This record gives sequence, C-alpha cells and structure tokens, in this order.
Amino acid sequence: MLIIGTFEHSIELEQALAELEHSGILRSHILVVPMDIYPITSDRFMNKSNDFYNKGIEVGMACATACSVVGVSIGFILSLGPIFWGLATAFTAFMIGFGLYCLFNKNTHRHLPKKLPEVTVVVQCQANQSIPVEEIMWKYRVLTVGRVLESL
Repeated sequence: MLIIGTFEHSIELEQALAELEHSGILRSHILVVPMDIYPITSDRFMNKSNDFYNKGIEVGMACATACSVVGVSIGFILSLGPIFWGLATAFTAFMIGFGLYCLFNKNTHRHLPKKLPEVTVVVQCQANQSIPVEEIMWKYRVLTVGRVLESL
C-alpha cells in the first residue's frame, strides 16, 4: 500500500519522517519529493522589473543622467572643471532621486514572507501499517493524505 502526504517544509516534516522510521518503516520505503513553485527558466532571473529597489535605482539613474549633463555644462565655467562637477552632480542627483522614490513609495514596499515549497512524502507499507502511518502524518500537521492500493 502507498500512503502519500503533502507537508509544508517545516520541522514537523522532519519529526514525522523520524517517527515513521522509528515505527518500523524502512528508510528505503520512504520517498520525499520537494515540489517546485515555479518552472526553472533563464528569464526568471532577468525579469525582476517589479522589484522595489530596481525601480528606485532606475529613478536615481534617470535623475543622475539629467543632472550630470547640467553639471558638466556648468563645470566649464567653475573652478574644478566639468569632469568633477559632472560626477558630483550625478552622485548627488542619484542619491536624491533614489531617496525620494523610497520615501514616496514606502507603502508599496512590503517584505512578504516567501512561501516555501511543499514536500510530498510517499510511504510504501503493508496494509496493516497504513493506519499508524496516517496517524503519524496527521499528528505532524500533514496538509493532505492519499492512499493507493498496490495492484501492479
């Protein structure tokens, strides 16, 4: 008989696995499968335009670009030269732009806890062991439990 349970990734999962092994289920008869939340693709790492800090950096860079042009132009008539004043105004404008973006959009930035993926546990056992196995799973907060009679 196969008993299938889905757990949240937590300490209860580890305790349930330890108790299943302690109750006489061989380790080779327990299969633990972590589930993926999202497909693994290369564009997952490229598409972070919704990130709060990335948008703040974009605003800061836009301000830095605009102000560095003005700083270079004014630097031709000031004492330290256009390179110094271009860099100084770019740095200052970046900090001001990024700071203002963070100040005005602080309500939209929330640190939501990432949901950990679920873990599926498949236990192969005899029919007379199925009820204790299910009880152990329910004891340690399993989300769902399913049973399959092996008739292959």
